[in-house]
Parts: sequence; C-alpha cells; structure tokens
Amino acid sequence: MRDKQRGDNLAWARAALLAGLIVAIGGALWVWREPLFAFFSDAERAREWVAGFGPWGPLVSVALNVAQVLLAPLPGQFVGLLNGYLYGLWLGTLYSMAGLLLGTALAMGLARWLGRPVVEWLVSGETLARWDRLAGRRGPLFFFLVFLFPFVPDDVACFLIGLSPLSIPSMLVLATFGRLPGVFVSCWVGARAAQLPVWAWIPLGGGAAALAWLFWRYQARLESWIVNLIERLIWQSKDV
Repeated sequence: MRDKQRGDNLAWARAALLAGLIVAIGGALWVWREPLFAFFSDAERAREWVAGFGPWGPLVSVALNVAQVLLAPLPGQFVGLLNGYLYGLWLGTLYSMAGLLLGTALAMGLARWLGRPVVEWLVSGETLARWDRLAGRRGPLFFFLVFLFPFVPDDVACFLIGLSPLSIPSMLVLATFGRLPGVFVSCWVGARAAQLPVWAWIPLGGGAAALAWLFWRYQARLESWIVNLIERLIWQSKDV
C-alpha cells in the first residue's frame, strides 16, 4: 500500500514538474515572442548567424545527434527540424544522418566492447529491463522496423544490438535506411518552417506539447503496442 502511494505521489510530482516546465517555457516564449519571431521568421538571417561559427556549425549539429543517441538529451526529431531549418533539406538531412550514424556506431561498439555495465550506466534500469523483455533475441528485421517506426527508443536498440551477436556493420546499414525516412521528413518540415505564418505555430506548438505529454505519460504502453505491431508485420512477412 505504501509503495503504491509512493508511486502515485512520484507520478503526480513528475506531472507537476512537466506542467511547470511547459508553463515556464510558454511564458518565456510569450514574453520574447516578437524578437524570437523576427529572428526565426527570417531563415536566411538565422543561417547567416550559424554561418558565423564557420565549420563549427555543422560539427555542433553532428555532435547533437551523437549525444542524442548516446545520452538522449534532445529528441531526435527536434535536431532534424533544427538542421532542416538552418541548412535546408539536403544538407540538414546529411548532417543529421552523419551524426546519427556516428552515434549509432559508438553505441553499438561501446556495448560490444565494454559490455552490459556501460549500458546500464547510460540507460535507465527500468527502460533497459523493459527492452530486454521486448527485444531479447530478436533478429535484424525486428531492429530495422524499430529504427523505422516512430515513438520507440531506437537509441536503446543500438545498445541491445551491441550486446547481441548480430553483425554491427550490417546493423549500421539497416539503422541508416530505417532512420532515413523520419530524418528526411523532420528536415523537410524544418526547411519550410520559416514559411509558416505566426498563427500556424500556435496549434502546431500545442499539438506537439500534447503529443509529448501523451508519450511521456503512456510511454511503456505505446512502446509495447508498437512492438506488437512490428511482431505482426514480421509474422505476416513469414507467411508470404
């Protein structure tokens, strides 16, 4: 009983913290809406600002994607949107994929060479235990679909692949092709963000915040549902 009450209190505390962050970020965006909109509504101006960093701009972009795979400080879709906005569709996709490929190779290699202790240090115990159950002893097709589908932690899949006997070079190829459509779409949206009027950002921002909250609240259920969908697709492919 006490454990359940403690868990409920922790869930409410997390929800209150998330709500506070959303309100704080929303308030800051409202206060500084005019200078922010003036800056980000002019894509060329933003690109010139980034270009002022010289070769460091693309390197920072690549580094963000590497960090996203290894540590997940930022959602991968956000980095893709940012790259698309700053560098356009094709260069944004190139920089995003370069960072993801490097981060994926590092995640798989670290898990393969240093073993489970380093994975347990980089991935939360709850997430790792859940994905041990979901992805244990899976083959290349399963992991390819994990990289292809949204709303599943493909960064965790990279570590699990490293802990498995699967070939890392082959899985890097599958990870690249699996992630490419999502990265391309994110960069496409980012590249056209400056063309949107200010009123369009209100429903888009609200919808994105709602999706983020739903994913955070029902992450385990959503992941299980997508894994079940992937399993059905694999079984159907075997029957064909």
